Amino acid sequence: MRYVRTALLTGLTLGAVVVALLLLSGSTATDPSPSPSASIGDFTPLQPNLSPAAKYIGERSIGVADAPVTLEVWTDYQCPICGAWANGIEPILYERYVTEGKLRIVHHDFAFLGEESVAAATGAACAEQQGNAAFWSFHSYLFANQNGENKGWFSGEHLRAIAEASGLDVTLWESCSADLAVRSKVLAETDAAHALGVSATPTLRIGDWMSAGLPTIDEITSRISAALAP
Repeated sequence: MRYVRTALLTGLTLGAVVVALLLLSGSTATDPSPSPSASIGDFTPLQPNLSPAAKYIGERSIGVADAPVTLEVWTDYQCPICGAWANGIEPILYERYVTEGKLRIVHHDFAFLGEESVAAATGAACAEQQGNAAFWSFHSYLFANQNGENKGWFSGEHLRAIAEASGLDVTLWESCSADLAVRSKVLAETDAAHALGVSATPTLRIGDWMSAGLPTIDEITSRISAALAP
């Protein structure tokens, strides 16, 4: 019995490790975040998984303004589980609900994983200064090209390449990205999220429901359907 107990405990421990690794890698998503194939020194941005139509793009949001359900999402651009959300589940919600006028998804920054998170969010804020569509393009490119935390994938050089790929005026974008006031706004948004109770990414909120972590597509569609019910 002692050996059986030991084997069971060992199996449980290994199972927990596997689950933890899957969560960290975002591999529980329907369509996991892609990883750039190029090396850090030879970087060509990958195309985003989600490129919403212009008529659905609002201020840091996708979905018509009068959609009956609003889903708020707090993310960090380096977070692999956020990548799994943005590249896997969010495109499904876009097709099922956003294009039907039923759902509006609103993005919030929670840049807490390090300097590259802040730099990426600052770059997105500067993209926003060139229009809502510019923000969403840059935002989607960031999630398509994340590849580990604070390893150089969101270096200044890479972010500039993403700005070019997403069609920005790069000169204006670079000037904005060097503005400490823009960086301060990103940090203030992160602080505001802390005050709301956000402590992990992604965090999702629909009405009074708020939860951290990556839901399955069935879980989040169930929440949306409940919110749509009369």
